[in-house]
Amino acid sequence: PAAPTRADGGPRSPPVEGMVSQGVGGHEGYSGTPLWKIQQQNAAQREAALQESLAYAAERTKPILPPNVLAEAVSMGGPSGKPFARHVLVKCLRKVAQNSKVELPTTGLFANQAPMGLFALFDGQSCAGEPGPAAAEYCARNFHKKVLENLASLPPGCTSETFVKAALVKSFEDLDKDLLDTQPDVKDGCGAAVALLLGEFLFTAVLGSCDATLCEAGAGRSSNGTGGVAVPLGRSQGRCGLPDERARLIRAGGTIVGDGPAARVVGPAGSSKVSRTLGDPAWKRNRDGSAGVLACIPDIQSVKLSWAEQHLFLLLATTPVAESIGPQDMVSAAVGFAAQPRAACGEIASRAVAMKATSPEQQFTVVEIWFLAGGPSGMDGRDDEAAEAAGKEQPKKKAKTVASAVLPGGEVKSARLRHILVRCSDLPPRVAPEDKARKPVERTRLEAEALLRKLLTEFRDELNELKKRFGKLKKPEELALKSDKFLRLCKEHSVCPTAQKGGGMCGDLGWVPREAQRKLSREFQDAVSVLKPGDWSDIVPSVDGLHIIQRIA
Repeated sequence: PAAPTRADGGPRSPPVEGMVSQGVGGHEGYSGTPLWKIQQQNAAQREAALQESLAYAAERTKPILPPNVLAEAVSMGGPSGKPFARHVLVKCLRKVAQNSKVELPTTGLFANQAPMGLFALFDGQSCAGEPGPAAAEYCARNFHKKVLENLASLPPGCTSETFVKAALVKSFEDLDKDLLDTQPDVKDGCGAAVALLLGEFLFTAVLGSCDATLCEAGAGRSSNGTGGVAVPLGRSQGRCGLPDERARLIRAGGTIVGDGPAARVVGPAGSSKVSRTLGDPAWKRNRDGSAGVLACIPDIQSVKLSWAEQHLFLLLATTPVAESIGPQDMVSAAVGFAAQPRAACGEIASRAVAMKATSPEQQFTVVEIWFLAGGPSGMDGRDDEAAEAAGKEQPKKKAKTVASAVLPGGEVKSARLRHILVRCSDLPPRVAPEDKARKPVERTRLEAEALLRKLLTEFRDELNELKKRFGKLKKPEELALKSDKFLRLCKEHSVCPTAQKGGGMCGDLGWVPREAQRKLSREFQDAVSVLKPGDWSDIVPSVDGLHIIQRIA
């Protein structure tokens, strides 16, 4: 028989033994897999991709909530020009990421839109040479960007504590490099104390002679302000007298002079009392191009928080504060102001000023992050807030008193309040026509806050006496109404017209809806939202002045 030919007349290649072509009745692809199996695999891949897309969309549509904390800062002293120390309170880092179009991881510690907050303190007094403001200002403006960049670069399977710590270290390295490379006019440096809240975890990073202290509830004590144990988080680095730091500095080519707190490192640029900084270009890069003596790697630690049960609050402090007050003394000064971070910071800073005011330019800055009860996202109130943020209608609820971190939505929209209002010269109030004849206020804001802290302390001491007298027979709000001290101090110090009311109505604002609270200031509404009946608020600014507020119903 004639040999098979192609259409062009050429000879056709003989078929390979065992191969069945598609045109001869086979049902296999080039791999030899049956077509029905390939179609089944493709369908499974499409389904997996669809489910992955749906999971991604569901994750992204979850409401963004800030961490369940109160955070404030107080600064005293400092130069007349730009401040040496800068603090940054990013109470919801996820919103910043969203506005900056930064895609954060969605697995591991980041799953379920875990609340994120970033709180940082940069201190130009923790530097190698003379204190300066430039490095601290640059770091305060740019640090959160580096943190977001490095967190966003974490692969899906690398979102554990170890990798978050590595991202924080990389953020310090990137910030230091940018400061040295892009800011040639900045000759000073700074230290840092940073806290990153990520879901249930607290990450701290301390560099130089700044300080971070975690307060834990002592044995047999609770979060009601009756006591606390200090846990230092940043004192194992930054100081030249520490054995490990001394050895590292010597390996880097430095010479150590002195011992203990007075130890200094001597290098080509002079002598420095700190061993780690951001900036300080003369100490980071030698003239021959070699690496300098000082480092920029912070001490990184992480803690899984038990919110308001074992862990009460975190303090960040500048160098003058850390040098004048020990960690336990700082905690003891702050623990009496439960859920009142501004009052606590003011108390610590004022004590530090009184103990170490050797230079009028020293800046005493303290930041406190108070952990509220209810976990990272809060309790019942946050659930309603989340639903409201997601645009969902909540079922009607019967109004009741809820001891949660944030007042729930639904029907509970107001609280009965009384307060003491003081005015100060550097917080101009809204002036009503009938107040124009009032004499100008000479009290500064720091003086006004010192007065309000004193009043809060007196009310706390009186409440403890009332508890001893009446025991547990009275509710907190009933004990509050038995206060004789409030009537006297309100009439003596408050400039609000309600202070002139008689009897139990003295200072009474009545039932104040949340909308009216917000009109006074967002800080006013936020302060009221965490109060249970009988509680006193933190020091709160508004259009009228400074308040301390008590919820009585």
